[in-house]
Amino acid sequence: MQDSNKSGDDILYRTQHQKFMRLLPVIVCIAILGAVGIIGNILAMIFYTTKSKRTTTVNLIIILSIVDFMVCLLVIPNLVLVVLNVGNNQTFLCKVTFFLNHWTIASSIILLWVISIDRHRRICKPFAKQITIHAVKYIVAGIITFSFALGIRNLIIYDTVAIEISTSSINRTTTGYCCTVTDDPDLNIIVYSLNSLDVLIILVIWVTIIVTYSNAIFILMKQRHRMKRESPKVQHNIKRKQSITETSSVTCDTDGGRDWNISEDLDVSRGVDKESSYRDNNDKAQASQEGSHRPPVLTLNPRVLTVCNFSKRNANDIIKSDVKLVAVKSVIERNLTIMMFAASMVFILCFAPYFVIRVIMRVYLGIGIDFEMKTGSQFALLLPILNSVFNPVIYCVFNPDFRKFLKCGF
Repeated sequence: MQDSNKSGDDILYRTQHQKFMRLLPVIVCIAILGAVGIIGNILAMIFYTTKSKRTTTVNLIIILSIVDFMVCLLVIPNLVLVVLNVGNNQTFLCKVTFFLNHWTIASSIILLWVISIDRHRRICKPFAKQITIHAVKYIVAGIITFSFALGIRNLIIYDTVAIEISTSSINRTTTGYCCTVTDDPDLNIIVYSLNSLDVLIILVIWVTIIVTYSNAIFILMKQRHRMKRESPKVQHNIKRKQSITETSSVTCDTDGGRDWNISEDLDVSRGVDKESSYRDNNDKAQASQEGSHRPPVLTLNPRVLTVCNFSKRNANDIIKSDVKLVAVKSVIERNLTIMMFAASMVFILCFAPYFVIRVIMRVYLGIGIDFEMKTGSQFALLLPILNSVFNPVIYCVFNPDFRKFLKCGF
């Protein structure tokens, strides 16, 4: 009996060692990238907290960096599971690791989704209701709570599943254990339902990200092309409006008391009657000669009120147009949008292989656990974690201020 147990342990040890050696490149790669992600997300938190203007998107990026930092820390228990591979009988470690993975990764994904919506509204609908800085804390609280609820199911559907291990040199088999989706027949319906919910949520997020960023980038490109074509004209108009603003001094009381300026060379455009101006000048001269201190009177004919009202409406339209133009053409807004678009595309690329292997092939097609233990499959299953590693790298590539921050030694 002892010889049988010893032989079984020997088979398990040799199989575990062989799989470890095959998975060693994945282990080393994930360990290095995990360290890079931890450092990178710490630097991102410091930079966006201390060196950037605290806008809604920046606050969301700070929260995203915190969540990504936690995801990168979870590289450690995930690597322990890979090292143990077929010799893993630590059920508690298996369940807790996948619960924390799902909680933090889901939070990171939904944050990217919210950022995509915020970017779309900032670029495409700058005068619509926006996500405010005050609302961010409630959004984040909702995301964390919802992700926690999604992650609890991993405490149920993940387990150390028994697998049969054999070797060609010895005609014997032994039992090993692997941390994966449970094979309990009583939980099949729950597993299918929860995985279907995951697929549905991810598809909604993917579609939203693609649609929102496509519209935003289209608007940015369109406005950039228009800016290049009309730049001289726009600059001339802005200077003219500034000149009009600096010379304003008359009040239109009929429309709420907005102040407007009138100078001699703007009498016609503001609707001031030339005769009225001439009479006012005569009144001023007579008052001066007679020693009277009567204040000058400005007489406006009916055309003045009409033109004044039109001018105010026109000015509001001009101001609104200018604000929209500045918001869309802002270099900071454009770079921020493109940066988060790149982060979202990396998220899609990282999760596509994971769902193909874990959900479609493992759950729905019923392919065995041995397929999951292959080198390529293990790397694909760890890609969702690497998504959090790549985010600070994307910040560095697309944000010149972040690069300067790193070069200057913080």
